[in-house]
Amino acid sequence: MSIDAAALTGTGNYYEDFTAGDVYEHARGKTMEALENVLITNLVMNTAQLHFNEELAERMAAQKHRIVFGGVTAALVIGLAMQDTGEQAVEEVSLDKVRFRISVIHGDTLHAFTEVLWKDDSPELLRGHKDVGLVHFRHLGVNQRGETVFEGERKVLVKKRAFSTDGLEGSVDDAASAMRAGRAARARAMRPVRRVAVKAVKSAKLVKTVKTAATARMAKAARTAKAVKAKPVRLVKPKGAAPRKKRR
Repeated sequence: MSIDAAALTGTGNYYEDFTAGDVYEHARGKTMEALENVLITNLVMNTAQLHFNEELAERMAAQKHRIVFGGVTAALVIGLAMQDTGEQAVEEVSLDKVRFRISVIHGDTLHAFTEVLWKDDSPELLRGHKDVGLVHFRHLGVNQRGETVFEGERKVLVKKRAFSTDGLEGSVDDAASAMRAGRAARARAMRPVRRVAVKAVKSAKLVKTVKTAATARMAKAARTAKAVKAKPVRLVKPKGAAPRKKRR
Protein backbone atom coordinates (compact mmCIF):
# COMPACT_ATOMS: atom_id res chain seq x y z
CA MET A 1 0.00 0.00 0.00
CA SER A 2 1.46 3.36 -1.05
CA ILE A 3 0.65 6.72 0.49
CA ASP A 4 0.82 10.01 -1.36
CA ALA A 5 2.97 12.20 0.89
CA ALA A 6 1.43 15.34 -0.60
CA ALA A 7 -1.97 14.28 0.75
CA LEU A 8 -0.64 14.50 4.32
CA THR A 9 0.38 18.16 4.12
CA GLY A 10 -1.25 21.47 3.30
CA THR A 11 -1.63 22.86 -0.19
CA GLY A 12 -0.73 26.49 0.45
CA ASN A 13 2.71 26.20 2.03
CA TYR A 14 5.00 25.52 -0.96
CA TYR A 15 7.80 27.85 -2.03
CA GLU A 16 5.57 29.57 -4.60
CA ASP A 17 3.02 30.45 -1.88
CA PHE A 18 5.37 32.66 0.14
CA THR A 19 5.81 36.35 -0.66
CA ALA A 20 8.26 38.71 1.01
CA GLY A 21 6.38 40.99 3.40
CA ASP A 22 3.56 38.54 4.18
CA VAL A 23 2.71 38.09 7.87
CA TYR A 24 1.03 34.93 9.14
CA GLU A 25 -0.98 34.63 12.35
CA HIS A 26 -0.85 30.91 13.03
CA ALA A 27 -4.07 29.16 13.91
CA ARG A 28 -3.23 27.59 17.27
CA GLY A 29 -2.18 28.86 20.67
CA LYS A 30 -0.63 26.76 23.42
CA THR A 31 -0.64 27.12 27.20
CA MET A 32 2.74 26.46 28.77
CA GLU A 33 2.49 23.64 31.30
CA ALA A 34 4.83 22.95 34.22
CA LEU A 35 5.44 19.44 32.88
CA GLU A 36 6.85 20.74 29.57
CA ASN A 37 9.23 23.18 31.21
CA VAL A 38 10.52 21.08 34.11
CA LEU A 39 10.75 17.80 32.18
CA ILE A 40 12.76 19.21 29.27
CA THR A 41 14.90 21.35 31.60
CA ASN A 42 15.89 18.23 33.53
CA LEU A 43 16.29 16.04 30.45
CA VAL A 44 18.88 18.38 28.94
CA MET A 45 20.58 18.82 32.36
CA ASN A 46 19.99 22.57 32.58
CA THR A 47 21.03 23.31 36.18
CA ALA A 48 19.60 26.86 36.42
CA GLN A 49 17.34 26.37 39.46
CA LEU A 50 14.88 29.15 38.59
CA HIS A 51 13.50 26.75 35.95
CA PHE A 52 12.55 24.05 38.48
CA ASN A 53 12.96 25.29 42.08
CA GLU A 54 9.71 27.01 43.07
CA GLU A 55 10.89 27.91 46.59
CA LEU A 56 13.96 29.68 45.19
CA ALA A 57 11.89 31.43 42.52
CA GLU A 58 9.49 32.79 45.16
CA ARG A 59 12.45 34.43 46.91
CA MET A 60 14.47 35.64 43.90
CA ALA A 61 12.43 35.84 40.68
CA ALA A 62 10.56 39.03 39.80
CA GLN A 63 7.52 36.90 38.87
CA LYS A 64 7.74 34.90 42.15
CA HIS A 65 7.34 31.76 40.07
CA ARG A 66 9.50 29.34 38.10
CA ILE A 67 10.65 30.78 34.74
CA VAL A 68 10.32 28.67 31.60
CA PHE A 69 13.61 27.54 30.03
CA GLY A 70 14.18 29.56 26.84
CA GLY A 71 14.76 26.45 24.77
CA VAL A 72 11.23 25.29 25.59
CA THR A 73 9.76 28.69 24.68
CA ALA A 74 11.59 28.73 21.33
CA ALA A 75 10.56 25.16 20.52
CA LEU A 76 6.92 25.89 21.31
CA VAL A 77 6.72 29.06 19.20
CA ILE A 78 8.45 27.50 16.20
CA GLY A 79 6.31 24.40 16.63
CA LEU A 80 3.14 26.52 16.44
CA ALA A 81 4.45 27.99 13.16
CA MET A 82 5.58 24.69 11.67
CA GLN A 83 2.36 23.66 9.93
CA ASP A 84 2.49 26.76 7.75
CA THR A 85 6.26 27.15 7.38
CA GLY A 86 7.75 23.67 7.74
CA GLU A 87 5.49 21.00 6.29
CA GLN A 88 7.17 21.28 2.89
CA ALA A 89 10.67 21.76 4.31
CA VAL A 90 13.50 19.79 2.75
CA GLU A 91 16.21 21.14 5.05
CA GLU A 92 16.39 23.43 8.07
CA VAL A 93 19.33 25.68 7.19
CA SER A 94 19.70 28.01 10.18
CA LEU A 95 18.13 29.57 13.26
CA ASP A 96 19.68 32.78 14.51
CA LYS A 97 19.06 36.24 16.01
CA VAL A 98 17.14 34.53 18.80
CA ARG A 99 15.89 36.87 21.55
CA PHE A 100 13.83 36.20 24.67
CA ARG A 101 12.13 39.51 25.44
CA ILE A 102 9.95 38.68 28.48
CA SER A 103 10.06 35.67 30.76
CA VAL A 104 7.39 33.00 30.33
CA ILE A 105 5.89 31.29 33.38
CA HIS A 106 3.66 28.26 33.78
CA GLY A 107 0.12 29.04 32.67
CA ASP A 108 1.05 31.61 30.01
CA THR A 109 -0.57 31.01 26.63
CA LEU A 110 1.61 31.65 23.60
CA HIS A 111 0.61 32.48 20.02
CA ALA A 112 2.93 32.55 17.00
CA PHE A 113 3.31 35.02 14.15
CA THR A 114 5.61 34.74 11.14
CA GLU A 115 6.88 37.36 8.68
CA VAL A 116 8.42 36.34 5.34
CA LEU A 117 11.59 38.44 5.06
CA TRP A 118 12.78 37.21 1.65
CA LYS A 119 12.98 34.17 -0.62
CA ASP A 120 15.48 33.09 -3.26
CA ASP A 121 15.94 30.04 -5.46
CA SER A 122 19.41 30.84 -6.82
CA PRO A 123 21.31 27.57 -7.42
CA GLU A 124 24.19 28.58 -5.11
CA LEU A 125 21.76 28.72 -2.17
CA LEU A 126 20.07 25.36 -2.72
CA ARG A 127 22.83 23.14 -1.25
CA GLY A 128 22.55 20.64 -4.10
CA HIS A 129 18.77 20.18 -3.93
CA LYS A 130 16.47 20.51 -6.93
CA ASP A 131 13.04 22.10 -7.20
CA VAL A 132 13.31 23.91 -3.89
CA GLY A 133 13.84 27.50 -2.75
CA LEU A 134 15.27 29.20 0.33
CA VAL A 135 12.78 31.11 2.48
CA HIS A 136 13.86 33.43 5.30
CA PHE A 137 11.28 33.69 8.10
CA ARG A 138 11.06 35.85 11.21
CA HIS A 139 9.08 34.21 14.02
CA LEU A 140 7.44 36.00 16.95
CA GLY A 141 5.94 34.48 20.11
CA VAL A 142 3.30 36.56 21.90
CA ASN A 143 1.66 35.86 25.26
CA GLN A 144 -1.98 36.31 26.26
CA ARG A 145 -1.29 39.95 27.22
CA GLY A 146 0.04 40.79 23.76
CA GLU A 147 3.67 40.96 24.95
CA THR A 148 6.40 39.62 22.66
CA VAL A 149 8.25 36.90 24.55
CA PHE A 150 10.35 35.43 21.73
CA GLU A 151 11.71 36.35 18.32
CA GLY A 152 14.10 34.64 15.96
CA GLU A 153 14.97 34.25 12.29
CA ARG A 154 14.93 30.95 10.47
CA LYS A 155 16.04 29.90 6.99
CA VAL A 156 14.45 26.85 5.37
CA LEU A 157 14.70 25.08 2.04
CA VAL A 158 11.08 24.64 0.98
CA LYS A 159 9.74 22.40 -1.80
CA LYS A 160 8.37 23.82 -5.00
CA ARG A 161 5.27 22.21 -6.40
CA ALA A 162 7.43 20.50 -9.04
CA PHE A 163 9.47 18.75 -6.35
CA SER A 164 9.65 14.98 -6.73
CA THR A 165 11.49 12.16 -5.03
CA ASP A 166 11.91 10.32 -8.34
CA GLY A 167 15.57 9.55 -8.97
CA LEU A 168 16.57 10.06 -5.36
CA GLU A 169 16.57 6.34 -4.56
CA GLY A 170 20.08 4.87 -4.47
CA SER A 171 20.99 1.64 -6.24
CA VAL A 172 22.05 -1.53 -4.46
CA ASP A 173 25.65 -0.87 -5.49
CA ASP A 174 25.50 2.63 -4.00
CA ALA A 175 24.17 1.22 -0.73
CA ALA A 176 26.94 -1.40 -0.60
CA SER A 177 29.58 1.25 -1.26
CA ALA A 178 28.15 3.41 1.49
CA MET A 179 28.26 0.48 3.93
CA ARG A 180 31.91 -0.25 3.07
CA ALA A 181 32.81 3.41 3.51
CA GLY A 182 31.04 3.43 6.87
CA ARG A 183 32.96 0.38 8.10
CA ALA A 184 36.26 1.92 6.96
CA ALA A 185 35.43 5.19 8.75
CA ARG A 186 34.63 3.31 11.98
CA ALA A 187 37.90 1.36 11.70
CA ARG A 188 39.85 4.61 11.30
CA ALA A 189 38.04 6.12 14.25
CA MET A 190 39.15 3.21 16.47
CA ARG A 191 42.89 3.72 15.83
CA PRO A 192 43.37 6.77 18.07
CA VAL A 193 41.71 4.85 20.91
CA ARG A 194 44.50 2.23 20.84
CA ARG A 195 47.18 4.93 20.77
CA VAL A 196 45.56 6.69 23.72
CA ALA A 197 45.50 3.39 25.61
CA VAL A 198 49.27 2.97 25.08
CA LYS A 199 49.86 6.52 26.32
CA ALA A 200 47.75 5.76 29.35
CA VAL A 201 49.88 2.70 30.17
CA LYS A 202 53.06 4.76 29.86
CA SER A 203 51.54 7.41 32.11
CA ALA A 204 50.64 4.73 34.65
CA LYS A 205 54.26 3.48 34.67
CA LEU A 206 55.51 7.03 35.14
CA VAL A 207 53.12 7.55 38.05
CA LYS A 208 54.32 4.29 39.63
CA THR A 209 57.96 5.43 39.30
CA VAL A 210 57.18 8.78 40.87
CA LYS A 211 55.33 7.10 43.73
CA THR A 212 58.26 4.73 44.32
CA ALA A 213 60.74 7.63 44.46
CA ALA A 214 58.46 9.56 46.78
CA THR A 215 58.15 6.53 49.08
CA ALA A 216 61.95 6.18 49.21
CA ARG A 217 62.35 9.85 50.13
CA MET A 218 59.74 9.54 52.86
CA ALA A 219 61.43 6.44 54.29
CA LYS A 220 64.80 8.23 54.35
CA ALA A 221 63.27 11.24 56.09
CA ALA A 222 61.67 8.93 58.67
CA ARG A 223 65.01 7.21 59.39
CA THR A 224 66.73 10.58 59.79
CA ALA A 225 64.05 11.80 62.19
CA LYS A 226 64.32 8.58 64.19
CA ALA A 227 68.10 8.90 64.44
CA VAL A 228 67.85 12.50 65.61
CA LYS A 229 65.29 11.55 68.21
CA ALA A 230 67.53 8.73 69.53
CA LYS A 231 70.48 11.07 70.35
CA PRO A 232 70.72 12.18 73.99
CA VAL A 233 69.58 15.70 74.59
CA ARG A 234 72.08 17.97 76.39
CA LEU A 235 70.65 21.01 78.06
CA VAL A 236 72.80 24.13 77.70
CA LYS A 237 72.48 26.89 80.25
CA PRO A 238 72.05 30.24 78.48
CA LYS A 239 74.81 32.76 79.13
CA GLY A 240 73.87 35.50 81.55
CA ALA A 241 70.91 33.62 82.85
CA ALA A 242 69.90 34.31 86.45
CA PRO A 243 70.86 31.51 88.92
CA ARG A 244 68.02 29.26 90.03
CA LYS A 245 66.80 29.53 93.56
CA LYS A 246 67.39 26.55 95.73
CA ARG A 247 64.31 24.84 97.02
CA ARG A 248 64.03 24.44 100.72
